[in-house]
Amino acid sequence: MRIGFILHGPEIVDMGSAGKIIDIFNNEHEIIAKLGGTMGRTAVLDVGLENIIDISRGLTPSETIISLKNDIDLAILLNHGKTMDTGRYFGQIIASRIDNILPFVHIERPDSGGSIIYYHPSAKRCAQFVKNFLSKYDNAYDLPVESGRPAPSYVKIQDDQVIRRIGGAFTGENIRLDGVVIGEVMRPDVEIICKDGKIIETRGIKEKPHGFEKLVDRRIDLFTAKVKTGGIRRTKHTTKIGNARPGRSNHEIAIIDHCAESTFEIVKNAGLVITVGDDTTTIAADILARLGIPVIGIIDGDIDGVLENTVVPDGSVIIRVRSGFDDIVGREVSRKFMGEKRDLTHNKDDLIGKILTLAEKYVVEVIYY
Repeated sequence: MRIGFILHGPEIVDMGSAGKIIDIFNNEHEIIAKLGGTMGRTAVLDVGLENIIDISRGLTPSETIISLKNDIDLAILLNHGKTMDTGRYFGQIIASRIDNILPFVHIERPDSGGSIIYYHPSAKRCAQFVKNFLSKYDNAYDLPVESGRPAPSYVKIQDDQVIRRIGGAFTGENIRLDGVVIGEVMRPDVEIICKDGKIIETRGIKEKPHGFEKLVDRRIDLFTAKVKTGGIRRTKHTTKIGNARPGRSNHEIAIIDHCAESTFEIVKNAGLVITVGDDTTTIAADILARLGIPVIGIIDGDIDGVLENTVVPDGSVIIRVRSGFDDIVGREVSRKFMGEKRDLTHNKDDLIGKILTLAEKYVVEVIYY
């Protein structure tokens, strides 16, 4: 049988179950394994599974399944949610998006009392097959099978407004829209309301004005926007520091401005990256340490802490400016130095000097790594 494993998030990799389960099925079946999320890809690099799990594309799980529909006989989602309920909710969303285009089975939290879940009656036999095959090779994965239902639409249109419901949120967590922290969850029933592509109201969120400022010039599509809550990597892990890879230019430079979750796509062949914003710099620097790429980070100390236990690549420089001025300096750096191709051919030390001169009246501290 041709089986496609679709992995979501770093936790399923960090727990060790992703590698074990894929290895079990690889004993008798033809396997394709893919993962698209940013922190999930760093987890794959950390454990050295990049030759087994394809991390080359940044597709969502549902997009990945749809792209594989002609190449596999069975799609298996591997996930380790915050809780079983949040994991089930995520699986329901995936099931609703792929519309039963092929048999789909979801393995949730396999190392923490989890389950094997199917969402369409036609996939029941596949779920039982997955259970039997796993338990044949490892009794630790003798998981119960349960049925679920595809999630009802989490986006609705009401008059001239688009309303998106957010599930699986916990009070006190940060909430991010397309990588930008827009506030703190105040209650589980969270909603975001848009009109003409602009957010006009939120429910269940203590809003962060500075976050909304970053979205002023963006058109928000609540049908496709990535909305996430809580930390982006909750499990313990050991960072695998990497060296710069062949094909990267020491003189090609990219800029990441409040979109750290697109780091892999943005950096391409760059040998140096400018990052703007505290969380953006923290996340991007941690990712780029695996690739051996230093950063010039422009921050103001307003960090939301979406990622903990991070590292900074050797050769990096972090420039802290006065509160609220990281965006201003970042825009000026982008305008002055970055062309339409978003790359440069400046010497690193020369570029750092120019940025410090540009930001001179705002600079509070400069840290060299």
